Amino acid sequence: MAIQKTEAFVLRSQPFRSSSLIVTTFSRSFGKIKGIAKGVRREGTPHPSTFEPFTLLEIVFYEKIRSELHLLSEASVLKTFESLRGDLEILATAYYLVEMVDQLTEPHDPHEPVFELLHFAFQFLPSLPPSLIARFFEVRILNEVGLLPHFSSCVGCGQTHLERIYFSVKQGAVFCPKCRQKSTEARLLTGDVVEAILFFMEHGFTESAQYPLGVNTNREMEDLVGRFLTDRLGRWLVTKKFLNQVRSIKAFEARSEAT
Repeated sequence: MAIQKTEAFVLRSQPFRSSSLIVTTFSRSFGKIKGIAKGVRREGTPHPSTFEPFTLLEIVFYEKIRSELHLLSEASVLKTFESLRGDLEILATAYYLVEMVDQLTEPHDPHEPVFELLHFAFQFLPSLPPSLIARFFEVRILNEVGLLPHFSSCVGCGQTHLERIYFSVKQGAVFCPKCRQKSTEARLLTGDVVEAILFFMEHGFTESAQYPLGVNTNREMEDLVGRFLTDRLGRWLVTKKFLNQVRSIKAFEARSEAT
């Protein structure tokens, strides 16, 4: 067994036997890693703070060649990002981003840009609109894992510089008006949505943090990505349902205060 050392974000953890945890992390050097942390559960504390979601660790693990489940021998906390827990919508958004990473990546498939995405999101979620962070994150991770369609040309005829773009969730592709009939479920995308997607693809964290994402554009992008992920994964992300519930509660509270 090789001994490996890397930085890693905790995605989730679950009890294993009487005193251990199975911890799923996303690391800078190795991608997603699952490991057993033996003997870390104190009586009455099923999830020690070291292995709470979002925590940035430096881990040492024994890499098992014939198994996806490794042995975590050391874990040092580098940063806890406690400010993510100060607001329920921010917390729900962070859980949504973590579940996306967990579902869209495979074990031992390194994607350092995804690691950097998590770092950016956890750092700026408390100070920037959560919806802006989420939309940027969605575009960048889908692009990184090879699922984001090319929006520059029609998949049917190859036409570029499209004035009207129709997107098919089932085919994961865009069509021009003439080729739209090839996919009956394709929906028209507004120019603002296409512009935002292309901007997030082409610009980094600093520039995207300043992007003027409108309410309607955000709503349309969120719906588009939600339907696309549901089609690809075969189910809704659990954390997305939780996030929607949190937003509904906040909207209800805001209306009640206004009256």
